[in-house]
Amino acid sequence: MRRGVLALLLLLPVSAYGQSVFETTGSRALGMAGAFTGVANDATSVFWNPAGLASGAPAGMTVGWADFRTGDQKGLPVAGPDHRTSKLVSLGTWPVGVSYGHFQDVALVSRPDGSQAAQSIKTAQYGLTILQTVAEGLVVGSTVRYIRGSVSSMPVNAASAEDALEQASKLEGHTTGAIDADVGAMADMGKVRLGLTVRNLRAPEFVDPAGFTTVFHREARLGLAVLPTNGLTLAMDLDLDTVDLRDGPRRIFAVGGEDRIGKRLALRCGTRWSVRGNRRRVTAVGASVAIRPNFWLDTHYTHGGIDADRGLGFALRAGF
Repeated sequence: MRRGVLALLLLLPVSAYGQSVFETTGSRALGMAGAFTGVANDATSVFWNPAGLASGAPAGMTVGWADFRTGDQKGLPVAGPDHRTSKLVSLGTWPVGVSYGHFQDVALVSRPDGSQAAQSIKTAQYGLTILQTVAEGLVVGSTVRYIRGSVSSMPVNAASAEDALEQASKLEGHTTGAIDADVGAMADMGKVRLGLTVRNLRAPEFVDPAGFTTVFHREARLGLAVLPTNGLTLAMDLDLDTVDLRDGPRRIFAVGGEDRIGKRLALRCGTRWSVRGNRRRVTAVGASVAIRPNFWLDTHYTHGGIDADRGLGFALRAGF
């Protein structure tokens, strides 16, 4: 009887939770710990808040890369450790933006029978952003994305979590496509800006051959930015709903700031934590250096408590 129940559990589809979170790409945003929904005014707006494209330079572009690691990756390969990478290329001008992103999330998870597995989620995303002015100072926008995604998994057979994640990162699964969309709004009142973003409107799903279903959950975030003086930005973001991820419920509150120092340097910092479940506070720092007028090199570093969250990234950003 027990064997029959176990076999049935192994045949049933299992829901997993894709780590489709806001803090995925954009070194400038990540250097402010994700407090960027009301700030968004460069080409990464196509991801953070589509309506923000109207607030920046008439034309802009960004090419960025980021790497995130959570959990004890030098320890035994047990459920929990995670490795995420992102690459984003975006071009934006009023009233249109285009983007391409490649994202991978590899994690160690527990199967229904108690065994450990390494799961890889890969997506390539092609986006088209359209903006519309509703009233003076109020813009809405939407990024429609075509996503090619695959989910694959393998039994863990490695000496460490890091080795298991590296093996899983090379897996190639069956790829399927989905259409999704993000929407955003930005109210610009001069010294104060209010932004709202809703991501993953259609909550796309991807299934691997073993029956694991990965859901990219719908997420809404509200952001406030205050610009007290020229070059200084203070911001905070709050998730409007709680999302159940593989490591538990998550609802983020983030605060951050950015200060422009002269014409060639900008510094930023911030912190974020979940107001639901495990707080997992993360601290972030970042900087931008002007390589030439209107052309910036951005970088960021994030670190969480008890070796739980580490991230590093770079980007080239331009606005004309």
